[in-house]
Amino acid sequence: MKSIRLKYCTDNGCTFRFVNRSNLHSVEVVEKKGSVSITLSLKTGESVSLLSGAETLDAFNQRWSRFEASEEIFFDLAEFEVIR
Repeated sequence: MKSIRLKYCTDNGCTFRFVNRSNLHSVEVVEKKGSVSITLSLKTGESVSLLSGAETLDAFNQRWSRFEASEEIFFDLAEFEVIR
C-alpha cells in the first residue's frame, strides 16, 4: 500500500510515522510567502499540518503527481516540519 512518511522531531530526537494513503480523507496544499503548507486530514478525524520553506508549490505538485501515477511505495514528506 502507498504511504506518506512524516518526520516528528522533539528535543529528544526525531521519529518517523507512515500514514497509509487509503486513510487520507483530503490533502490541502497552499503556497504563501515562499513556503508550502500542507494539511493532511485523515479518515479518523486527525489532522496533520506541515510546513516547508524549501519546496515550491509547483515542485510539490509535480512530486505528488509522480507518486500517484507510479508504483512508488511511499511519498516522503520528511523535509516538512510537523506543526503542533
